[in-house]
Amino acid sequence: MTRRRLLRTLAAVLAVLAAVAGWSVLLYLSSVHAAAANSDGATVVLEGRSLVAGNLGLDHWGLSLDSFWTVDALFYALAVAVAGVVPQLLHAVPAVIATLTVALAAFIARQGRRRWAAVAAAGAVVVLLGLPTAAFAEFFLMGPLHVATTLWCLLAILALRRRRFGWGVAASAALLAAGMLGDLLALAIGVLPVALAGGVAMLRSRRVGAGLPAVAAAVGGVAAWQVARRVAVALGSFSVGPANPRAPVHQMLANLGHVVTYGAALAGVGVGPFAAPSIPPVLEAAHAAGAALGVAAVLVGLAGLVRSSLTGAERAAPPGSAEGEWTFLGDAVLIGFLGSCAVFVYLSFNSTPPFGRYLTPALVYAAILAGHLLGRLVERLRGRVVPAVASAACLVVVAGYGATFARTLVAAPPAEGAARLAAYLERHHLDRGVGAYWSSSIVTVESSGRVALRPVVALSGGRLARYPRNSEASWYGGGFQFLVFQPSAPWGGVDAASAARSFGAPRRVVRIGSYEVLTYRHDLRIEPDGAYVTQAWRAGGPGG
Repeated sequence: MTRRRLLRTLAAVLAVLAAVAGWSVLLYLSSVHAAAANSDGATVVLEGRSLVAGNLGLDHWGLSLDSFWTVDALFYALAVAVAGVVPQLLHAVPAVIATLTVALAAFIARQGRRRWAAVAAAGAVVVLLGLPTAAFAEFFLMGPLHVATTLWCLLAILALRRRRFGWGVAASAALLAAGMLGDLLALAIGVLPVALAGGVAMLRSRRVGAGLPAVAAAVGGVAAWQVARRVAVALGSFSVGPANPRAPVHQMLANLGHVVTYGAALAGVGVGPFAAPSIPPVLEAAHAAGAALGVAAVLVGLAGLVRSSLTGAERAAPPGSAEGEWTFLGDAVLIGFLGSCAVFVYLSFNSTPPFGRYLTPALVYAAILAGHLLGRLVERLRGRVVPAVASAACLVVVAGYGATFARTLVAAPPAEGAARLAAYLERHHLDRGVGAYWSSSIVTVESSGRVALRPVVALSGGRLARYPRNSEASWYGGGFQFLVFQPSAPWGGVDAASAARSFGAPRRVVRIGSYEVLTYRHDLRIEPDGAYVTQAWRAGGPGG
């Protein structure tokens, strides 16, 4: 490599790093203004602290099927190693993960496109994903809500783009296994899309070998996941609590409609069930154009997949060419989009906003398809009068997205009640307590670990015990000084009545915002071996 070429490469790398850093700052600000952090995000910060401390298997932790152990927790561990346990990580780490996801999605969308078409494809993804609405930011820019899982799955799909045996198959299998070890959503948005896209490649070419590498990666990923999990358990790893309930049939039917209404609202068309501020009609029209492009891309992709599979005609160039690579990538991304929607329909057991998190991968995948479709249109319209009009329309849409995003940056940030509570507890030297899940780990992180507030839940008899999901056994025992809960929104049966049954009458009760702090004259004890209570997560609990 010549000196000049080396300098150009170095300059390009530095430019990319600067762009990632700059966009991460913008998304961090959007995250801060879009949503308040909660104990789900704080739990993964604490997981990261355990990893940094050497507990690589998260031994003695109780977690859910989406433990995020080998997904988000790795990012948080790196951040904790650099900055320690600080509340800024609650927004900064998701912002970095989102930025990396946008960059990777843009890179995938431009596959098979050249020059201005490639720029248009990548640019469309940056606009659709990198300038999120306030509603979408609540999921895309908060952790851990399956964004890092989506990143892992996209990397696994990209590693197979050449459809040949080699390092790509091994890398894809490893990424899929890591995804499933931390979040079983990877099965629907990574493993099955890879396997089914391999099957489609076989149908298109009528050759088994055309899709065998992808199928091998999927099978290898599942096998590696099972082996790794068993080895981890044998060496010492976290326990997994019961899965969340599945939606009843009548709710699944309702969820089919919610795919459209929730998805449109997250994309900036209407408000749906979300509490985010409405978008002015002029700006909403720009988002409607972006959403329409996404819908069109999905429909075009479905039509092409079905037609070429039935006829056995290879839709694109042979494997190894740029267009041939996109054929597999497009199929896998399209199937991943459908997998995300299917998970939303299957798992959303009521019609509440938090389940919108299952549609986050769908919006990422739809943006990739939309970007690639726009790139194709740019290539086909090249040299005609139409491109000037189309370019002007695209600029108007981009301006609309930019204006909407700017509104999120200047909006008043949500009240951080947990930070106020943490400050009060620190001032009064209350550094060890228990509380309802949503009042606990978030305070621990907001205080940078100076206050240890551990989650508890009421058993069937009304007595409080360890909440064994998203907690570590070593957190419990004796020496607790106080209990915290929210009277206006009691969760998991943690309230004044269960506190009285467990600990007797408090010495003092203080109201701090929406929280009540009950202090006692004696030490409180919570045994490490808690019991799981179904009502806790039915009320809108963590994970899943």
